[in-house]
Amino acid sequence: MRRLTRTLGVLGGSALLTLGLTQSADAAVGNLDLNGRVITDPARSSCHTSSPLNLIVHNYTNSPVAVFDQPECAGTVLGLVLPVSNGFFPRGWSVRVMQ
Repeated sequence: MRRLTRTLGVLGGSALLTLGLTQSADAAVGNLDLNGRVITDPARSSCHTSSPLNLIVHNYTNSPVAVFDQPECAGTVLGLVLPVSNGFFPRGWSVRVMQ
C-alpha cells in the first residue's frame, strides 16, 4: 500500500510540473509570416514592421492581427487577418498581434 501511495504521489507531482510548463498567456501560439519573414509565437500586442507596400500576411497563430498602412503600427488600420488565415494588403506596412 505504501508503494502504491508513493507511486501515485510521484505521478501526480510529475503531472503538475508538466502542466506548469505550458505556453505563456502573453504570446500567440504559432507562426506569423510577413512577406516570408516568419515570427514564431509572437507576443500579444507586439508590433512587427515589414517592407512597405504589397504586404502578404500568413497568420498561423491563435490570435488575429491588425494590418496598418504605416511602420510601427501607426496610421490607419487596413484590415484584420483572423487566426489561420491569409491576407494581401497593397498598402500594408506593419501588423499588431491582438489579444
